[in-house]
Amino acid sequence: MKSGPIITAIVAILALAAVVTAFMSNASPYVTIAQAKTATGNRLHLAGDILKPTIHNDLYKHVLSFDLKDADGAVVTVEHVGEPPANMGEATKVVAIGQMKNGKFVSDQLLVKCPSKYETKADVSATAKT
Repeated sequence: MKSGPIITAIVAILALAAVVTAFMSNASPYVTIAQAKTATGNRLHLAGDILKPTIHNDLYKHVLSFDLKDADGAVVTVEHVGEPPANMGEATKVVAIGQMKNGKFVSDQLLVKCPSKYETKADVSATAKT
């Protein structure tokens, strides 16, 4: 009996196991604020609405902070360390990637969503008329 097919099958299974393991270790779940408070890991995705009056940008420390309200209505302070996204002033929704520390969500990456980029001309003119 030839061992070639058996070795090929073993190598294929080991490669598949390595891919699955790599994917699972790098997967970043979307969580609510309540889940973030109890979750472990430093790559959690926390999505929600930016509460505009709470935005504070400390230019010297390179820290942007704001309150974020999730879909469940819970609110948490987000501290983003690093340069803020260029279109942060226009953004209404954000996905902060990071972890909870001392009651705050500390982020090292922000993904902002600007509604003006996704509205059609009809949506914009209808909003302007109201």
